[in-house]
Amino acid sequence: MHIAAKLLGHANLNTTQHYLAVFQEDMVRAYRSFLDNRRRVRPETEYREPTDQEWADFHQHFHERKLELGTCGRPYGSPCQHEHACVRCPMLRVDPKQRSRLVEIVNSLGERIQEARMNGWLGEVQGLQTSRDAAARKLVALDRTIAQVQQAPGPTNLGIPTITGAPRLIVPVTRR
Repeated sequence: MHIAAKLLGHANLNTTQHYLAVFQEDMVRAYRSFLDNRRRVRPETEYREPTDQEWADFHQHFHERKLELGTCGRPYGSPCQHEHACVRCPMLRVDPKQRSRLVEIVNSLGERIQEARMNGWLGEVQGLQTSRDAAARKLVALDRTIAQVQQAPGPTNLGIPTITGAPRLIVPVTRR
């Protein structure tokens, strides 16, 4: 019922219940019993209003998810396990406007790999290759997304009908 309420845009489950007359009374009672039981089991603190500090922390999390290349898709409150190696992270959603920057990163990583090979930094080569491969995959995925958006048909503008000139009175002509 709560899913139907969300789909219908209802703020109150009682409103949705009127639409669900097809449900048997015992099903509605079972659902309400389930909700009441769940609320008894869950800690009361989950059903309180957040403090101003908690709300600020919540907004700060989303501010911190903004990265140079796009947005981090990490869930709220979860730490970053990749230590800012975002180009490797599967949670990075690259902004199409940052495509040229991603190309620069792939090219730069290639140059750094050559430099590491010339200097015999084999451990560095492996890490750089991992980053370059991840960045290249992100670039391919970004190009695929851009192509899909460009190929997707947009809305057709039919225009708004307008009356031009003075309205004419049409008088039927009868022939005798």
